[in-house]
Amino acid sequence: MPTSGPRSAETEGDPLTFAYRVRPAAILDVTGPDRVAFLQGQLTQDVRLAEAGRAAPAAGLTPKGKLLFAGRLVGLDDRLRLLLPPTVREQTRAHLAKYAVFQKVAIEDRSDDIARLAIYGDGPAIPLPGALSLPGEYEISWDVLVPRSALDGARLALDGAGASELAEEEAEARRIEAGRPEFGTDADETHLADEAGLADAVSTTKGCYVGQEIVARLRTYGRVNKRLVGFRFPDGTVPSGATLRRPDQAEPSRVEAGRVTSVAVSRRLGAIGLGYAARDVAEGERLVVAAADGPGAGAPAIVAALPFRA
Repeated sequence: MPTSGPRSAETEGDPLTFAYRVRPAAILDVTGPDRVAFLQGQLTQDVRLAEAGRAAPAAGLTPKGKLLFAGRLVGLDDRLRLLLPPTVREQTRAHLAKYAVFQKVAIEDRSDDIARLAIYGDGPAIPLPGALSLPGEYEISWDVLVPRSALDGARLALDGAGASELAEEEAEARRIEAGRPEFGTDADETHLADEAGLADAVSTTKGCYVGQEIVARLRTYGRVNKRLVGFRFPDGTVPSGATLRRPDQAEPSRVEAGRVTSVAVSRRLGAIGLGYAARDVAEGERLVVAAADGPGAGAPAIVAALPFRA
C-alpha cells in the first residue's frame, strides 16, 4: 500500500507528519449491468469517469437541488462504490433501492465488512493485504479501504512503520484547517451543493440527473445567498451552531450574517471553525455572536478563506 503523498500545508512543520485514523464510513456498492446508467441519473458527478481504482467527489440531490448525501464515488472492476458519512447510511441505501427497482442493479451495504483508514502526511510504502488505496482529499494523503477482518493487522503495520494514530480532536482540527465540509455537520438537506463548497462534486458536462435543472439554472442566472467559509475566533471558540451578525446590526435581528457549523482548536492556528457567511460578507470581515446564543454573545468571528493559512 503506498502511503507517501503530497505533503499538505496543514502538516508542514508538524511532528505528526505520518499518521492515521480509522475513518467512520457508510460503504454502499452498486452492482449490475445498469449500474453506470443508474447512478448517472442519481449523482451530480459524471459516473462514466469512475474508472477502476479512481475516486471522485459526488453528491445526491433532491428534485429541488438540495443535498441528500455527499461523499466519494469509487470505480471498481465490477461495481461502483459510494463512501459516505455513517449518518446517512440507511437513508441513502433506502433512497437508492427505491429507484433501483426497475433497473438491473443491486445495492449492497458493505459498511460492516470494510474499514476505511485515513493516512496523513508522508510515510513509507506498507503492504496491507486486501487493501484498496485511493488518492486522498483535502488534508488526507491516502484513503485506504481494508477488509474489517484485517483492520487490526493494518493498524499494527502502520504502528510498526512509525505512524501515529491521530486523536479525533487533532483530526477534526486538520479537517477544518483544510476546509473540508462534513455532510451532517457542515452541510445537510437544507443546503445547495454550491453553498456547501462542493462545486467539484458537480459535473458541468454530463446529462440529466435529479436536481440538475436547479443547479444549471442557479449557475446560469443566479448566485448562492451564502457560502462555506472559515472563521477565526481571536477570543476563543464559540458554540457550534452560533448565529453571527455584523457588529453594527441591531439586536434582536432576524438577519443572519453567518452561522458556525464546526469548531476546533488548531495547534497551528488557535481557535478556528467552519460555517456560512452571507454572500455580501467579505473575507476578513469581523462578525460577532448574536445575543440570542447566550454566553458567547458578542464574541468575534473573523471570516477567513479556505483552506486556512498560517
